[in-house]
Amino acid sequence: MKHESTSSSGMLLGMAAGAALGAVGVMAATQNQRQLRRTTRKVMKGAENAVLQLDKMVGDFVEKHME
Repeated sequence: MKHESTSSSGMLLGMAAGAALGAVGVMAATQNQRQLRRTTRKVMKGAENAVLQLDKMVGDFVEKHME
């Protein structure tokens, strides 16, 4: 069961990173370099927080159902 949560977390991390990079790519065409760096940091921080929350949820789910 632990293997499933690890692979799910990896997939979610990839999805979050892809979404972040896609958003940055779209914004690159319309914003200057300083705004782009600032936006990139915000998007990556949001993606990181989402992945951490999802990882915690998966861990809690697995722990609850292992009992």
